[in-house]
Amino acid sequence: MINQFANTPDLPGHTRNYEVAKYLVKNGWRVDLFASDFNLSQRKYCKLKKFELFKINKIDGIKWHWLRVSSYSINNWKRYLNILSFSIHIFLFLILKSILSLKREQLPNIILASSPQLPAAYFCLIVSKILHIPLVLEIRDLWPQILIDLGDKSKENILYRILYWMELLLYKESKIIVILSKGSKEHVVKKGGKLIKWLPNGPDLSKFKFSSLPNEELTFSFNRPFRLVYAGAHSQVNGLMYVLNAAKLLINHPIEITLIGDGPEKNNLVEQSKKLALNNVKFLKPHSKDNIPKILSTFDAILLSLIDSDLFRYGISPNKLYDAYALGRPVITTVPGMINDEVESNKLGTTSRACDSSSLSLAIKRLMNTSRRDREMMGIRARSIAEKTYSRNRINKEYDKLLRSLIPNE
Repeated sequence: MINQFANTPDLPGHTRNYEVAKYLVKNGWRVDLFASDFNLSQRKYCKLKKFELFKINKIDGIKWHWLRVSSYSINNWKRYLNILSFSIHIFLFLILKSILSLKREQLPNIILASSPQLPAAYFCLIVSKILHIPLVLEIRDLWPQILIDLGDKSKENILYRILYWMELLLYKESKIIVILSKGSKEHVVKKGGKLIKWLPNGPDLSKFKFSSLPNEELTFSFNRPFRLVYAGAHSQVNGLMYVLNAAKLLINHPIEITLIGDGPEKNNLVEQSKKLALNNVKFLKPHSKDNIPKILSTFDAILLSLIDSDLFRYGISPNKLYDAYALGRPVITTVPGMINDEVESNKLGTTSRACDSSSLSLAIKRLMNTSRRDREMMGIRARSIAEKTYSRNRINKEYDKLLRSLIPNE
């Protein structure tokens, strides 16, 4: 299992691969998981000592390989060097492992590569072809389309063209393609994908437990504001500057917004908050996934913020949204398309136009002014959807079944 940005629960960031791998180990699989030691949320090395190229830990039965890669702090050329360094490292590691394996039984039955790192997945495809091992491709983000929709690249850009070529080969040659967003299927089919399975992100319901709203008051005052939280990356695509501008519009209302996390825009956002004199905004450092359920349950509502993009209308599966569902918290989203439609049709919170601070401020006020009883019902409906559709346990079972279908006599 290969994902550059996979994390263990003691680190900030997504833990999907850890949770899938842990379940597989409990059901008889031997799992080697390869990830970068450079934590994306904290922008620092977490496990490796100086001059260490890699480290292997046994974590809940998973053989976890931490690999050294080049570092970066902002999304410039160093980011691509970071991705390339991981790709080369994983390719050399897998080739070396195959050379040192004395018996075929020592090689893996399956290679599972998780995007968005198409170069790493492409190198895994080469290894899978050399060793005649099936490749399962997990699509988290639609690269390289994301460079067009969210970046400044054109379809004539050499980087885009290389990644597009890799994408076509990966879709064509992978035995199974797992998509996290149901809306991605049409895109993958058009590019040559055949056997496609939807396995979305989702919370561990034993950790993200349903809880009642944090206070029994029916109205809010300046002594007890309506508390809204955003927990996640602080980058341009998250549109957090629009959140700050919405907070400015709400400065005279009993509303408090907390932003938890880190990223390339964090320092700029803190400075802008000071310039705007926002006494209703708090910034907190990233927290490990283990601590997130307890922290989020202390808030009245949870915010999902992204900029306006066609890609986000159909191509995302946001963990933080499904975590909110599991906790039974109303949500406020700025994601047009599938996400806002799900929230509105199921009455799980309020929605806003993306990149529109005025619209967001109105959505926040609407939810604040919604009766406690109605907000409780939003949370109950959200928990029900989490259990029926997004449960991590259900998704893990489907993953186990899917992978076993690739092994003879299983």
